[in-house]
Amino acid sequence: MKNISAYIIAGGKSSRMGSDKGMLLLNETVFIAHIVKALQEAAIQNITIVSANSDYDFLNCNRIEDIYSDKGPVGGIFTALLHSKTEQNIILSVDVPLISADIITWLIANIDDENLITQVKVLDKTSPLIAVYNRKAVNIFEEHLKKEQLKLRMVVEEIPHQTIEAPEKWHSLLQNINTKEDYQNLIK
Repeated sequence: MKNISAYIIAGGKSSRMGSDKGMLLLNETVFIAHIVKALQEAAIQNITIVSANSDYDFLNCNRIEDIYSDKGPVGGIFTALLHSKTEQNIILSVDVPLISADIITWLIANIDDENLITQVKVLDKTSPLIAVYNRKAVNIFEEHLKKEQLKLRMVVEEIPHQTIEAPEKWHSLLQNINTKEDYQNLIK
């Protein structure tokens, strides 16, 4: 798909995990490689990793560093949207290694042009890091960064957005692996 870019937000400190989540192994492949493969299988050609970690360069994807470091997902999404040359941009966190091409294709198919964000919801939890962002939202992200307002869900609430309920068959594939316990449960 030429009219959409993908950005994997991988600049976090992974403080709850204790190591870089993108480099954790699942079935002998690192998390981030699973995500890149799903994007490629969904015919996304323009994939960029937002991270200062050069260990990700083996994937042969573009890699850019946060414009404002240590600003969490708000800073990562701002960097992605400022960098983007396409109107629509898939934003995924590095901690969703089970995401599939089917989910990505479904997410793209549900973009609503009246909203600047289309995010996924699983049960009662929204996932603003499994979402499509319109590049026009970049200024709102910049305003929040300047005010040090770094809670992503609060930024999303200020932007016209839609939340789409993921089909039950995908709930387990959309889990974030944030802690050592999450990771142990995943690899069992």
